Amino acid sequence: MVRVFSVALLSLAAVAGAASAAASLGVATNVSRPALRVDARGNAEVNWSAGGTRRYLLIPRLGQVFPGRRLGGADVSRTTNAVSIPFREAVRRTPDGRYWALQAWRVQPDGPVELRFSRWRGSPTQVVLGAVDPSTNGYVVSGRATFAGQPVPVWSRTPEGKRVRSYAYIDRMTGSGWRRVGGVAVRADGTFSRFVRVTGRPVFRAVLRGPNVGASWAPDAASRPFAAS
Repeated sequence: MVRVFSVALLSLAAVAGAASAAASLGVATNVSRPALRVDARGNAEVNWSAGGTRRYLLIPRLGQVFPGRRLGGADVSRTTNAVSIPFREAVRRTPDGRYWALQAWRVQPDGPVELRFSRWRGSPTQVVLGAVDPSTNGYVVSGRATFAGQPVPVWSRTPEGKRVRSYAYIDRMTGSGWRRVGGVAVRADGTFSRFVRVTGRPVFRAVLRGPNVGASWAPDAASRPFAAS
């Protein structure tokens, strides 16, 4: 089913001029039939349908992105199931061993579904809830976030060079779906912990936008649901 088109590009002014050292990249919102192609030079093309039109975004190996432009060379990527990531729309692999992905999810609790692009090597971003401990009037939710087997960095840089803190966001399952209850800064060892004031025996998850690590745009991550005991 075609979703109503909302925005052609997320914060295009911010991503213009982006270097390869940036986190997962917001591409568009409320789209349908997204697809991904990559050429032998490491340039990627994302395309999708919106408002009855096929739209394109060229993401070079380095430098600014180009709305409306397409790959000049052949697609050398292949669909792969070698890695598992949440919110998957497409995951592809190129002969040099890199992974390329599109994910679609509601990043802001009341916001639109965002289509996001990432590229990386090795293990994807992972976030795990390790404990939900009862406390006075609620629970302490704890976990750990990693990328390529290492703790996610405390800070990442946006494409325009702004330093942003890495945060894990805690969601609670309700009758209408997941509800955001708050965020918490990730520590240097990748761990995080947050008190949630709630009664009953809730079910939680943690979500995390992929960080900037070297030349990787790391994919976004979500933990498995964790039920309070």
